[in-house]
Amino acid sequence: MKKALLLKGMLILMVCLLAIPTMTAAQPKAEPKAQPKAEPKAYKWRMNQGHPADSPFGKAAEAFADEVKKKTNGRIDIKVYHAGALADWVLSNELVMRGDVEMDLNPIAPTYDPRLNIAYYTPYLFKNIKEAKTGYAKGGWINVMVDKLLAGVNIKGLSVFPVGMSGCTLRKAPPSPGDPDAPKGMKIRVMPLKACELTYKRLGYIPVAIPYAEAYTAIETGIADGQMGGPPFQGHEFRDVQGAWIQYNDYVETHWFKMNRKLFAALTPGDQKILVEAAERQATAYWLVVEAEDELYRKKMAERGLKIVMLTDAELEKIAKAIRTDVWPELDKLVGKAVMDICRKHVGMPVK
Repeated sequence: MKKALLLKGMLILMVCLLAIPTMTAAQPKAEPKAQPKAEPKAYKWRMNQGHPADSPFGKAAEAFADEVKKKTNGRIDIKVYHAGALADWVLSNELVMRGDVEMDLNPIAPTYDPRLNIAYYTPYLFKNIKEAKTGYAKGGWINVMVDKLLAGVNIKGLSVFPVGMSGCTLRKAPPSPGDPDAPKGMKIRVMPLKACELTYKRLGYIPVAIPYAEAYTAIETGIADGQMGGPPFQGHEFRDVQGAWIQYNDYVETHWFKMNRKLFAALTPGDQKILVEAAERQATAYWLVVEAEDELYRKKMAERGLKIVMLTDAELEKIAKAIRTDVWPELDKLVGKAVMDICRKHVGMPVK
């Protein structure tokens, strides 16, 4: 009897155990909890630019910052510091490279890569604004080359902002200013760059390397007879101590909208697009008016009594050929032959 009861109990227990999985399987699965949607990142950045707030460069920087802020609904808030308030243009490049300052609108400095001399002063890459606009435009040959070089110093170029075609001011116009083989017998302040020194020596001048901040005093005191290094916009600053402007077109002065490359890479594709398009909008607009701006400042200098010397196309061609033939080989040592050969190819010179 006891054995029968024990067997009956074990059978009941087994039936119960077999029923448990069936009951468990019948239970509805719990729905996964919805994850909260990530909010887009917000940024507060600083942007350094080297000219007064009311200059074309200051206005462009502010317009750029305003567009970015508007199109990101205030998430990217850029404060512009004018007149080099955070650093001069050379140090500004270093600050952007390190990420101590996020952005700037300044020339590119070759401090950490001498090949980047190509981005600022390489004489007679172009002979006029039309040629320069094509080369510096988005996708243009020099724009692409420079951005690849900037990658090596952790800087991202967003767009190229033109300042104008360069020339020089002098106490008076020298004899045969358009003939590179004619000695000028005049001392001229040049930027402390080897390429500038070689160029103006080949043009027949006596070059004296002097920082821009000391150029005015150097002319006043007779250390130099004139100065080079910028377009008519810069020449106009020396109107009280100079008597002539010569339009040599030795280079197009350019500033670049640029930022820390690692920071740019960390942004969403949408934010990257907003930044590039805002910078391009400002640069493209100024390429359309830069020739008119150059002419405006030549007229202002003429009104102050300066003689304006505009070289002919034939004179510019002769000068460009002389510089490319005699100065560019020296730049092979400074910038590198590989880079200079790209330049030769684009101006139609033979590559050896």
